[in-house]
Amino acid sequence: MAEKTLDEAQGSLLPFVLHLQYLKDLSLENPTPLLHLTDGQDVKPEISINVQVNARHLTERMFEVILEINADAKRGDSKMFICQVQYAGLVALQENLEEDRVRTILLEDVPALLFPFARNVVADATRETGLPPLLLQPVDFAALNTAQKEKNEEQSSGQIH
Repeated sequence: MAEKTLDEAQGSLLPFVLHLQYLKDLSLENPTPLLHLTDGQDVKPEISINVQVNARHLTERMFEVILEINADAKRGDSKMFICQVQYAGLVALQENLEEDRVRTILLEDVPALLFPFARNVVADATRETGLPPLLLQPVDFAALNTAQKEKNEEQSSGQIH
């Protein structure tokens, strides 16, 4: 009976362990703070956000997953801020996982766990510019992964012709 309980418990475990997470890189530029803090403009800024996920194979079962967030805001032709964050996690995978499952874990599951922490870094950094914090909306990492996979397939099929 105890063996069955142990097997059931092992079956419910995630196929990976997130050993640690860390801020790998942070860059913040605030080129014209006085212009945007004192001009009294009611013009909403144009905000551009780019999110990417990369995974780097370290050992047989260990990977570094890096969530990159690039955000910039401008009003007209004037930059308000540029914020670039790389937030990473060290992940160990179970043995004998299918390639598709590994891709899903590294490019969807782990980034979803890292995102709230990276979101806080972006909010804190942009708040320090004197402007309101940039609060990122949740990201659909499954859709991001699918789009990247389709883009890679298009590029590889385009090279054949």
